[in-house]
Amino acid sequence: MNIPEHVPSELVYQFDHNTDEGLLIAPEARFLELLKKFPGGLFYSPCLGGFWVTTNYDAYVAVVRNTEVFSSKQITVPPTDGAYRLIPVNIDPPEHAKYRSVLAKQFSPGHMRKLEGDIRMQANQLIDEIAKKNSCDFVAEFAEILPVTVFMKMMGLPIERLNEFREWAMIALTETDPAVRMPTMMKIIGLMTEILHARQTSPEDDLISVIIHAEIEGRPITMEEAQAYCLLLFLAGLDTVVNAMSFGLRHLANHKELQQQLRENPEIAPDFVEESLRRYSFVNIGRVLACDYEFNGQLMKKGELIIVPQIPANLDEKAFENPLDFELDRKGSSRHVAFNTGPHNCLGAHLARIELALTYQEWCKRMPEFGEDPSTTPVLAAGPVMGMRNLQLVW
Repeated sequence: MNIPEHVPSELVYQFDHNTDEGLLIAPEARFLELLKKFPGGLFYSPCLGGFWVTTNYDAYVAVVRNTEVFSSKQITVPPTDGAYRLIPVNIDPPEHAKYRSVLAKQFSPGHMRKLEGDIRMQANQLIDEIAKKNSCDFVAEFAEILPVTVFMKMMGLPIERLNEFREWAMIALTETDPAVRMPTMMKIIGLMTEILHARQTSPEDDLISVIIHAEIEGRPITMEEAQAYCLLLFLAGLDTVVNAMSFGLRHLANHKELQQQLRENPEIAPDFVEESLRRYSFVNIGRVLACDYEFNGQLMKKGELIIVPQIPANLDEKAFENPLDFELDRKGSSRHVAFNTGPHNCLGAHLARIELALTYQEWCKRMPEFGEDPSTTPVLAAGPVMGMRNLQLVW
């Protein structure tokens, strides 16, 4: 493995966030180990062609807010084919704002609150079936259904293909073999292109229709731009909330006192959501250097890649006192970066918060005291978006 001359040996450490064994067993412990090993906030991994990694809160924030130096034109390590853009994620300011504005109204707090009744109803329909038993796989029977169904309805995608589309999203986000990943990306883009063409002539009340009839600074959106919007929404909408929901429920399963608190005081659900997002983060977003730059006293070169993991940022004791503790009344909990920060903060954050809060409220209200099945261990996935593939609950 070639180490660039400007990288000091004390900052070199072999780490592959796609396959690291520690991340597949205990991701929080593994990233805290790296934070302790590199307290300066930065190290360099020679894996995957070489990339930098941040290890604390200040370094994370400094990278994602400095868009002139740390560009979003490349957000994965190893880099993906440049032909597949994600709009507005892969666009830097100031152009980023005009592309983000296309969807801003659709994801505004007021617009999202209109969905609360339908989301609560869908949650209870799923719980109706689960409550008939004395155990379940929460991921397969709830988390992979509720937020995905909500988002597919918003997009205008056929609900009957939910399982198929969920599998596509998982492959696109976690598969490291290009020979497997790229054909799946082609399937997603092909599907979206077909629906975009249909909505051009017959618009419906869905996001795909909004996108294909949008204007960018007074001009009609291009098909390539519309495809890039839809690709991002497909990947984000069919995976991220599933992961957040699963980690949150696992914490509840192992803390009976919190279940009871939510049963007696459902209004604390938003506080539980924020602390759960902080305590159990799962995204390792990337950036590419737009120019040579000195960061934390270290020279970095144009074209080099860097990932900014959320876990060590949200568990940094310099940013959050007693970060491993789960505190509903934590001061400054909203400073977490689970939804990123800066211009690229998550567009779907309002929807995610509503889905998560309603899930925790309805689950605790409807279900008896539950726990994690001690005979099973959840299978974890690493990569750009880490996740939990199963969660066996018993009651």
